[in-house]
Amino acid sequence: MDIKGKGILRDAIRVAIGCVVMGAAISTAYAQDSDSGAVTQVKKVVETVPPEKAVATVNKTKVEHASPSSNLLSILKNIPGFNVLSSGPGNLLSSDTAFTLNGFSSSQVGATFDGVPIINTFLGGVYGQGDDHAVTPMTTGQIAGVQVYSGANTPQQNSMNSLGGTINFSPKLPAKASGLDIGVSGGAYARHGGTNSVHVEANSGSIKSLDGFRVLARYGHTNEAGFQQHVYAHLDSYYLAALQPFNDGLSKLSLILIHNDEKARMPDTIPLALIEQYGRNYQYPRGVVDNWVQSHATHMILGVKSLLNPIAVGSLKFFYNDTQNDRTAYANAVYNNSYMGYALPTTLKSSSALDGYGSNFNVYNNALATQMFGSAHAGTQYQRYIDNYNNVGSKAHITLLLPSNTVTLGSMILHAKDYSTEGWYGSSPVPMIMGYNDAWLEHDGKDYWDGYAQDDISLMGGRLHIYPGVKYVHVSMFSEDAQGYYYSYSGAVGKTFTWAEPSLGATFSPIKPVEIYANYGRTYKAPNISALYSVIGSSPIPSPVTVEPEYVDSVDAGIRYSSSFGKASIAVFDRIFNKVFSYSYSNVTGVTTEYNSGTADYKGFTLAAEKPLFDHFSIDGNYGYTDAKYTKDFKGNNGTVKAGMWRPDVPVYTANLGVSYRRAGWYANLSSHFVGRQYIAYQSGATSNVTIPSYSVIDLTASYTWQPHGSYFKKIKLSAYLDNVADTQYIAYAYVHGSQTSGGNYELVQEGAPRFMGVALNASF
Repeated sequence: MDIKGKGILRDAIRVAIGCVVMGAAISTAYAQDSDSGAVTQVKKVVETVPPEKAVATVNKTKVEHASPSSNLLSILKNIPGFNVLSSGPGNLLSSDTAFTLNGFSSSQVGATFDGVPIINTFLGGVYGQGDDHAVTPMTTGQIAGVQVYSGANTPQQNSMNSLGGTINFSPKLPAKASGLDIGVSGGAYARHGGTNSVHVEANSGSIKSLDGFRVLARYGHTNEAGFQQHVYAHLDSYYLAALQPFNDGLSKLSLILIHNDEKARMPDTIPLALIEQYGRNYQYPRGVVDNWVQSHATHMILGVKSLLNPIAVGSLKFFYNDTQNDRTAYANAVYNNSYMGYALPTTLKSSSALDGYGSNFNVYNNALATQMFGSAHAGTQYQRYIDNYNNVGSKAHITLLLPSNTVTLGSMILHAKDYSTEGWYGSSPVPMIMGYNDAWLEHDGKDYWDGYAQDDISLMGGRLHIYPGVKYVHVSMFSEDAQGYYYSYSGAVGKTFTWAEPSLGATFSPIKPVEIYANYGRTYKAPNISALYSVIGSSPIPSPVTVEPEYVDSVDAGIRYSSSFGKASIAVFDRIFNKVFSYSYSNVTGVTTEYNSGTADYKGFTLAAEKPLFDHFSIDGNYGYTDAKYTKDFKGNNGTVKAGMWRPDVPVYTANLGVSYRRAGWYANLSSHFVGRQYIAYQSGATSNVTIPSYSVIDLTASYTWQPHGSYFKKIKLSAYLDNVADTQYIAYAYVHGSQTSGGNYELVQEGAPRFMGVALNASF
């Protein structure tokens, strides 16, 4: 770790130790002076409600009934404004975008696990960025639920990169009762592929001799043969959660640990003409191209939460996140980067790439490659890409329960590192040889610190709440790149960004079931690391970094109704997007540059309702409309943009309608999911005039849970799943090969999943 990283980590430890010591002293003193009545009074403290509640949640029931074909994102597809692109339990992608929320991509939405950021801190996104298209941060068996927050919220809720909102995954925690759960599941896609999995989960229950200590351990294994040819994923998942109550249950110490290993063959986008000719499960033959990866994801959170005294609640978390991706891509030199009249996927940087870069032969040795493998093309058939990133930090807050005011002060600090390298070779495994086949070798870092203050001012007997808040953010980024094929010169560069994020919200309840709310907030996102490494290599001294943070001014307003008769909500939003990032890939240098390109406006509305019906039935539905367009003319590296032009990859609408049945041990759910048309981008990034057609899918889930008496079994659950009942063919993602000015463009697509039929059996002891 460099000096800067040691300094920020040392400061984090000092802050954390200070908080622990202070909290322990206050808590101990209070515990000694309090009687049982005071303890009971503290336990009755009610947590306040933030100005914008989660627009939607995925509760424990929905997580437990997730289809075997689901992953941590696809269980969110029925949330208004949410569009999921990843597929299968292996979280497979063919693009850098894993999902969109009201038009904002996965790299523009904060993602947290138990409140701790789990994103790629250098490129953004919970996964998928930087060609990391097969990594599993979490499985559905490792989470208890999900909360989705749209737009700007309170400083405590907002996380890194929360331009369009925040998604928080809640961890599965150990229960007070002991038990053992064993489950198996499996199923098949129409025409091709399927999945099978097994898991074992042990719960110690509350151990009285250890003051209520309890622990949960889980192991799962999944094999997925994707619905597309030659696509697969093998996943081993490990999970541990432990809780230790103390101070008469007023405080708790927790440990959460996740580790997931995945081996996968990733899908590629395919020319639409080939899909129409060979079928929706078509992928390039493995003798033409191949693209496989090994990835690891580790997340650890050590936390303590305590009621420090009658007016103070404190929380402190230490966290560590590590993601490693090692991908090898193959492109057969015989095809010279072209197959059946179409270019091979550009992400492969395939066997003709070096010739295509012309005079930029910096380190690659053509003569040696020809001697070793027969030709220069054959010497670059295999491309290995490594992208490993991690961060370590702490997060703390203290909430003061004052008369008519609930004040929260908090801070987060982290140090992140990234190691990235790429190289070509004529066979696999690919060695990384400096001076022969190295395309790049990058060492990047980021130091992040924020501090915030927010208040909940309660007026009119609690009917009116006003929520002012502000967060100050300090981000220091640095990159050091070695000389390589993409870098004529080695170099290092750094940049520091600071900003303040204000927020103000209010809720008013004219009558008990009704709540009216409105809030404003500004959120920022620092440039990706590409803004730094793109200024290195063309000269001995790197050029200045000119990219500025992009930011969004969000306004949200709406009405919520909640009673025993049902729930309903109407919400409108307007998100003014400034200094929008764009990216440009050069076929000459192979470098991706980042720059600010104009402004945009995302505005729309959502409707949602839930209603219990007769005979244990209930119905729910929602609709979300998004109008996302550029608001100024500009000409960038990717083409010309006119005001009023649509932002790409933004569904005009999403809608969901579902009916559920619950009685005794029976559960059933029939849901329909609609996604409206969306404009797609050229390969260069500018919006085209081509749209993906709208589509809809219907899913059916049914289960029965039997609780036998007087046996070794606590319960046995049998579930059946039928996803995409009508076997609807649809396109989940697409872009146009080429640019605005080039001819002969064609559409490349990622097909959506066909019909899936599956079953699951769980036994609890």
